[in-house]
Amino acid sequence: MTHGSRLALAAERRYVGPHINSSWPKLADFLAYYEAAHRSAANRYVHHFAHALAAVGILLIWKPLIGAPLIATSFFLSWAGHFILERNKPAFFDPAVEQGFGASLMKKAEVALGGLAWSGACLLRVFGLGPLK
Repeated sequence: MTHGSRLALAAERRYVGPHINSSWPKLADFLAYYEAAHRSAANRYVHHFAHALAAVGILLIWKPLIGAPLIATSFFLSWAGHFILERNKPAFFDPAVEQGFGASLMKKAEVALGGLAWSGACLLRVFGLGPLK
C-alpha cells in the first residue's frame, strides 16, 4: 500500500463520503476527505479548472446553450482527471447509502457541490484564509 493510498484510507475512515439522510459533516472533515481523493497535483488543477467552468455554467444556466455544455464539460474533465491522472473512481459514481433514485440524485448533487466548495476553500488557502491548512 502506497503512502497516498494510506492517507486516502485514513481520511475515508474519518469521513465516509457524502450521503443522504445524514447531517452534513463538519466542513473540515469533508474537505480532508476530498483532498485525500485528489492526491495528484495535476488532477487537482484539472478539478479547479473544471469547477470554475461549472460555476460559470451555473451562472449562465439561463442561457442553456452555453451553460449546459460548460457544466457537462466540467464533469467530463473531472472524471477524466480521476481515471487518467489519479487512477481511481470518482465519488460521483459511488452508490448512495440509501436505495432509490432520490437518494442517488441527492448524493450526486452533494458530491458536485462539495467539489465547488473544495475549490473555493483551496482559493482561500492561497491567501492564508479558510478552513484548509
